[in-house]
Amino acid sequence: MNKKTETQVSDGQSSDYLLELGNRLKEVREGKDMNVMSLCFTTDLSVGTISNIERGKNASYVTLHKILSALKISAQQILPRDDHEVIPIDAETTSGEIEKYQELIRAYGKVAEPLKSLIDTMDRLSRNENDSEPSAAEAPADPREPALIELGDRIRDIRLARKLTVADLALASKNNASVIQLLEVGFRNPSVEFLKRIAAALQVEMADLFPGLPGQHESFNALRVLGLYSCLQSAREQISLFQMHFNAFEKINKASIN
Repeated sequence: MNKKTETQVSDGQSSDYLLELGNRLKEVREGKDMNVMSLCFTTDLSVGTISNIERGKNASYVTLHKILSALKISAQQILPRDDHEVIPIDAETTSGEIEKYQELIRAYGKVAEPLKSLIDTMDRLSRNENDSEPSAAEAPADPREPALIELGDRIRDIRLARKLTVADLALASKNNASVIQLLEVGFRNPSVEFLKRIAAALQVEMADLFPGLPGQHESFNALRVLGLYSCLQSAREQISLFQMHFNAFEKINKASIN
């Protein structure tokens, strides 16, 4: 059997948290009458990876997410109790805010097709293709793991709700700002211990950083809306800059024609 082996992030001495996590995972697995081998087949992970986690070794987020998905359980069922302060997040949206978001959706609907046409044209011209020959090339596949994209979105949403900057979160979790940025866009697969520091810095339950699994609070749906709106506010500056560049491009083009 050639199963994928997930790299263990740390081969050092296991912490009490990881030891308890491993014990609880083993109890849940055995409670479902599953042996390590059957869990391997379900997750496409190696025997060594699962055995190491159950012995208290550090694991990556993607690995643990695969196991939770295969067992069809929530993160709360195997994660040990948090030893940091947890503060509830106010994620309610008012009727006025909802109307504001709906107005944005209507406005985007009016420009979606022209914007797509512009992007397609830019892609075609960047490949030096003839305007009369539509491109048959497909867009490259997203290399990111879906679970990591969801994790990054969740961390960014919570950070924005806490009114923290990337630098604030980096300092509180003892990381570099560039590491947090990669994490938020889904290009970093953190270890369990790394994620534990993030949860402590954001003052949320560790289980809240496992979206897409059972046991998630409905308030996170509202939090996602608030997070998306915050991202759009920064996008507004990029759109203004984009417009300025195209205005300059148009002036140069007219001058060259004349």
